Amino acid sequence: MPCYQQKKALEHQAYIEQNRKEVNRYAGIDDPVEILKIMHGPRKFDPLIREVPYPRTAQEIYQGLTEEERGRMESYAVDLLEEDTDQAEMILLSLACFTVGEIRQGLEAFMREEMYHPAILFKEAGPDIREQLIEKVGSDAANRNHLLLALAWIGDEAVVKQFAAWRESPPEWTSALYQPPEAYARFAGWELDAEGGQRWLFHRECYPFKVAEAPGAPAAVTMLQTGTHSCPWCGDGLTVLFDFDLQHPQLGFMKLPGKRLRIAACMLCNCYGTVYMKADLEGGYSWSEYNVVPDYLPEHGGGTYEADWREMRLSGQPAGTYESAEWTLEAPASQIGGHPAWIQDADYPDCPCCSRTMTFVAQADMGQVAEDEGIYYAFVCPECLITAVNYQQT
Repeated sequence: MPCYQQKKALEHQAYIEQNRKEVNRYAGIDDPVEILKIMHGPRKFDPLIREVPYPRTAQEIYQGLTEEERGRMESYAVDLLEEDTDQAEMILLSLACFTVGEIRQGLEAFMREEMYHPAILFKEAGPDIREQLIEKVGSDAANRNHLLLALAWIGDEAVVKQFAAWRESPPEWTSALYQPPEAYARFAGWELDAEGGQRWLFHRECYPFKVAEAPGAPAAVTMLQTGTHSCPWCGDGLTVLFDFDLQHPQLGFMKLPGKRLRIAACMLCNCYGTVYMKADLEGGYSWSEYNVVPDYLPEHGGGTYEADWREMRLSGQPAGTYESAEWTLEAPASQIGGHPAWIQDADYPDCPCCSRTMTFVAQADMGQVAEDEGIYYAFVCPECLITAVNYQQT
C-alpha cells in the first residue's frame, strides 16, 4: 500500500491536472509596448494556471519597435527604477542590445543616482555624459572601475584620446587599479594600438545561427563537425567548431584570402584552457606547438567526442552587432561576427606567435545547440594564420 504522503501527493497532482486552466495574458493586446510590459512583469506561480506564451520572443518585438515605441519603453523603465531596479535594468539592456540608439532618459536617471552599471548601456552616450564620466574618474574611487567601463563602451574619439593620454602619463589613481585604464577598452571590444588609435577586436557585421528546420543549400559557415585529428592531451577527437567558405560573398567582411578556414577545438580540454591551431586558409588545420597543457585536465577515455547536437544553419539575414553582447538577456548567441557574449570577463587571447590581440570571429552557444551550458569563442590572427578557441560558463 502506498504511504499516506504519497497518496495525498497523487491526489493533489490529479486535482491540478483536472482543474488547470489556460490563461492568455496577451489576448486582445496589439500594442508591442504593452506586450513587452507583460513579458517583463513579475510572475506568481500558480499550479492551476498554464500561461499561453506569446508567439514572438521579446527580442523579436524589441527589434520591431518604432522610435516612438522605443521612447515609451524607455520611459517606462525609468519610472520603474525606484521600485524594481532589476526589471528596469533588463528593459534598458534589451533596448541597448536589440535596438539602435542612445538610452538617453535611462542614462540621465543613472547619472543622477550615480549608477554606472551595466556599462553597455553607455555605448551610444553623448558628449555631455562622456565628459561627466571623465571628470568623475579622478574623484570617485568607489565607482572608478564602472566609470572606466562605461567610458570604454562609449569608445568615441575623445575617449580613445583620453585612454591614450592615461597610458602615456598614468594618473596617481591608476596605482589602485588591478589593470591600467586602457585595458578596460577590451570589455567593449577594442584596444589602443601602438600609435594610440582604436583597433576593434571583432567584426561589426553579425550573422546568427538558427536551428535548422529542414535541409537547405550549403551555407557560408558550417558549425560543429567531427574533425579528422585527435587531441594530443586527452586523445579524444577534435571538433571543427566552424568551417568558413571564405569565397562566399557573405563573408567578405572578414577580408581573408584563400578558400576555407576551419577552426577546431577539443570540446573537453577547451573547458580548461585556450587551444591554438595552425590554419592554412585551404581548410587544413593542425595542433599548434604553442599550446600549453592546463594545470588541470580530467581523465578521458580517448575516442570521438559525440553529442546530441541540433543541426544549426547560418542565417542570410544580418543581426545587430550587440544582440548577444549581454548574456543575461538569454538571447541565442551562436553567431559569426558581432560582439562576443562574454559570460565572465572579456578574454581575447594574444597570438602566441606575434603577441597581437586576436580577432573574435564566431561563437557557439551550447545552450542553443544542445541545451547544454557555456559558450565556445573562436578567434583568428590573420597575419600568423593561428586560430584560438576558449570557453566560458556560469
